[in-house]
Amino acid sequence: MTMPVFRRAVVLAAGRGSRMGPATADVPKCLHPLAGRPILAWTIDALRANGVTEILGVGGWQHESLRPWVDALRVSTRWEQTNMVRSLQAASGWLAEAPTLVVYGDGAYGSAAIAQALAPPGHDLVVPIDLQWQALWSRRFTRPLDDAEALSYEGDRLMRIGQRPTSIDQVQAQFMGLLRITPAGWRRVSGWLDQHERAHGAAAVDRLDTTSMLSGLIAGGEPVYCAGVDGGWVEIDSVADCAVAEAGLSDPTFRHDFRT
Repeated sequence: MTMPVFRRAVVLAAGRGSRMGPATADVPKCLHPLAGRPILAWTIDALRANGVTEILGVGGWQHESLRPWVDALRVSTRWEQTNMVRSLQAASGWLAEAPTLVVYGDGAYGSAAIAQALAPPGHDLVVPIDLQWQALWSRRFTRPLDDAEALSYEGDRLMRIGQRPTSIDQVQAQFMGLLRITPAGWRRVSGWLDQHERAHGAAAVDRLDTTSMLSGLIAGGEPVYCAGVDGGWVEIDSVADCAVAEAGLSDPTFRHDFRT
């Protein structure tokens, strides 16, 4: 199987990040400082280091703040009423044209993590997953399982994602806000979303997050694959997450240094 070449990325950064409180009053969460730089700056450097030459930002809250950081900008106009999948659809034109790495704006990703995310398998729809998730979640949460999602895979085939786990055995890895997709993969995703909207209404798609969408694709028999990543990134949901990530950088056992 020929491995697609990824020269494009889409950064999804439409939400305000209400859990950040006043820290996102004037800028989107992806531009909040982390280790002396905006969160997004770490990710853009990592993308460029891995051969990405075009970056599209999908903004909503304070979207004009994103313009200096990206090569093109789309606006998710109903960002306050919708979830991540509608932001993804705002990038439909890009996704239909060339292989694209979709990146959540509230993560800081190192170049090593992006390199692993872009490594084989070379399928049309690949979900990079963090195999070292417990090391990060245990720093962020007193009870990591309360925030984790169930995820299982067999070989490079993703079998389950997105439900609330009842035991640690149901969590082999964690979704890390990345999605690798070719134009053929986007056609399959778009077809499933159209079918979901016809069956359940537009409001059902408004509520969809990415893992729920992936779970629906898997349940419908669509092949979804995964690529293992060994840390090297952080998720920022709160100001406390920033403090956790910055404290980890001085710990030699920290597996999620996003600067590498």
